[in-house]
Amino acid sequence: MKSLLQTKAWADFRVTQGWQADNVDGVFVLSRDLFLGKTFLYSPEVNFSEIKNIENFVENIKKIANPPAGGKNSIFFRLEILEEKDIKIIEKLKENGFIKAFEEVQPECRQVIDISGTEEEIFSAMKEKGRYNTRIAQKKGVTVESSSNVDEFYRLFKETADRDGFSIRPKSYFQKLLDNLGVNGYAELLEARFEGKVIAAEIVTYFDETASYLYGASGNEFRNVMAPYLIHFEAMKKAKAKGCKYYDLLAVAPEGVEHSVLAADVHKYAGISRFKRQFGGRTVEITGGYDFVFQPFWYKLFKFLEKIRRK
Repeated sequence: MKSLLQTKAWADFRVTQGWQADNVDGVFVLSRDLFLGKTFLYSPEVNFSEIKNIENFVENIKKIANPPAGGKNSIFFRLEILEEKDIKIIEKLKENGFIKAFEEVQPECRQVIDISGTEEEIFSAMKEKGRYNTRIAQKKGVTVESSSNVDEFYRLFKETADRDGFSIRPKSYFQKLLDNLGVNGYAELLEARFEGKVIAAEIVTYFDETASYLYGASGNEFRNVMAPYLIHFEAMKKAKAKGCKYYDLLAVAPEGVEHSVLAADVHKYAGISRFKRQFGGRTVEITGGYDFVFQPFWYKLFKFLEKIRRK
């Protein structure tokens, strides 16, 4: 599995958001300013198998992090491994000075649906409630269409954020995402309409064999017509038509957590996991993020500040 996040198109998009981008041994490395002239380096969703020599790779990362004649003044480098959790990869990373990241950037536990079968097989693989709610949306006359304007999506996204209590990016981020990645066919905004009104929307990306559900939103009105279920089913159909074999719903809690009485206290993704698992598929845990620390004192301080910020 290859990731859109390791392409020049994604790196160019992130540059529009204030990041810098380098390519080290074929791996895209992003950097961002932190505080007091400090930065951190980040390579998202890398296939470890494509790093030809991890020892040389680390040495080359050091050169752009803190070269003798000045440079990025980086506190640490976060390498995010896309392969499923692999003890051999983890051991190799630790042998070369990496430690487990104290927080995830891209979700390490994901719900991935095989969409290589027929449309009927994809629908049948959904759980009973998922199929039932999708049929409700179809019978109610909900329709799903593409859009290039994020106005309606963002209106719904703000409603979703207010309802579920999370902070959101500015509207310009989503419009630039679509503008930059849409021209390559890498991103698409889907809107679900009912009685002429947009009531749910999602941004999906397509790359290699995988379509990924990046962002979703639904309004407080007409929730009984189950539009979010249909929009995902239609997204899977579109992804299959584009040649994708997998539909990645991204972040979920580990299996079983969402059924706990105290699920909301156990894992931040417990609630959304119940919804996502209605579409079937399997839960995949990637190897995830590992940090190479250049400046231990500043790393500890940054870790402390991040924990406070995320409370």
